[in-house]
Amino acid sequence: MTKITRRDALATGFGLAAFGTVLSDLGYAEETATKDAVWRFAPVDVNLVGKLVYENYDAGGCLYGAFKGAVLAYATAVESVDAEAARVARSCPFVAFRCARGGFGRLKELCGAVAGGVMFFSCFLDDYADVCKLAAALGEYGRETALPEYVPEKDDAPNFLRVVAKGLTCREMGGAWMKAATDEQKKLVGERCKRHTASIMVKAAELLNAHFAEKAAKATKNA
Repeated sequence: MTKITRRDALATGFGLAAFGTVLSDLGYAEETATKDAVWRFAPVDVNLVGKLVYENYDAGGCLYGAFKGAVLAYATAVESVDAEAARVARSCPFVAFRCARGGFGRLKELCGAVAGGVMFFSCFLDDYADVCKLAAALGEYGRETALPEYVPEKDDAPNFLRVVAKGLTCREMGGAWMKAATDEQKKLVGERCKRHTASIMVKAAELLNAHFAEKAAKATKNA
């Protein structure tokens, strides 16, 4: 009996058909609801999100600070009504998200703060179409807004330079700021990244809060 290798199979019509079925099964062909349970939503304090993102940035970079700060703010919000949900949120393996510093492994690709925002949406939204809708709004904010908007409680750098990037990669967003900065301002590039990450996540929290507020209003109207 002739043994068919994986390479042989993929080189045949059978292999292509089978591979196509696998892709479909994995969800590449259609946008469907997740099979995993999403987290119970609770409106988050956007000011607390900004503060916690800013404070957690240094330990692991943009995605780490973005996701950890937002999740900890969520845990605070939900704790009074669902202590178990808060415990689960706080037990997230945040260390894994250090991978995005410098545009994922310093590849200068998708901004880790933007990725963190979209990941945060996905924790609460069953319908992937809703995730994509909020991702589009967050992306528009990131591309078209003069950033960073966030100002920490202790502002040691007032009148901080803000720049419109017209892109969503680390290369584009950070590069646009560096291009506009003076030599003296460039010394604050690390502070720029912290404020940028907090800015993106404050917007993400605002979008998520608004989504669920609109959903609740429609449910009340239709009741």
